[in-house]
Amino acid sequence: MWQRLYKSAIIRGIENTKTQEELRDYILTHGCYSREEKLEIYEKWFANAPRYSFRAVDRKYGITKRLLCDIGCAYGMNLIYCALPGSYGIEIEDYEVRFARSLGVTVHKRDILTDDISDLPKVDVVWCCAVLEHVASPHILLRKMHILLSADGLLALYVPTIPLFPALRYLPRVGGYVSGHRATDHVNAFVPSTLRCFCERAGFNTIEISPFYPRFLRLFNRVPGANRLVDGCVYIGRKIQDWEYPEKATRRTALTKNGFVSIGQKFNY
Repeated sequence: MWQRLYKSAIIRGIENTKTQEELRDYILTHGCYSREEKLEIYEKWFANAPRYSFRAVDRKYGITKRLLCDIGCAYGMNLIYCALPGSYGIEIEDYEVRFARSLGVTVHKRDILTDDISDLPKVDVVWCCAVLEHVASPHILLRKMHILLSADGLLALYVPTIPLFPALRYLPRVGGYVSGHRATDHVNAFVPSTLRCFCERAGFNTIEISPFYPRFLRLFNRVPGANRLVDGCVYIGRKIQDWEYPEKATRRTALTKNGFVSIGQKFNY
């Protein structure tokens, strides 16, 4: 809904394709599946892309003009708006990877939690939208994102959050803004303060945690607690180069599949 409050995003990643009509034609021409599938994919994933949170973060931080990795990129609908060659996505679903590649989008098929990512290029920005609430280990995912970033790289991470007044989900027209965290496939739940803790304990310095309210509501972005009035927030943080776990922690950072190694507890008798 809030997408409409911003001008149409500029398609930069597909040559000679600038308008939505041209994008639709390009997808129908180059997509690797049947016409019916291509139309369905376009209408659901591309017609209104990128989503509001991506546009809002881009407006403030210019992420589409920097080298970007989109984790959980699906069909690549965000990546076609990225200006720099070398931006890429990571996606676990083969169906979506094949379609994105047929459009000329660079996507690596990986399970980011368990696969080695040491061969992937470092990026200036990691964008990750609506993934953290699904994964078995949020900490491992955050450590892998830390590894992907270049020095002082930016993490932009959207998650649905538990709102301050969950009962509002029963109200007409309001419920859709406060019930996203209840989706049946979500195994993790956050509020802004716990999201901040998760990210800082993985090596990030917090810049802001905001719903990125639009236009006249924007003043609420600076009001303490207002980031809990709706059920989604974007965490913006900067990679701390050479970050390490606290001295007494039982982990140490490492370029492993987990992003750390366990050293066990040490007892002084």
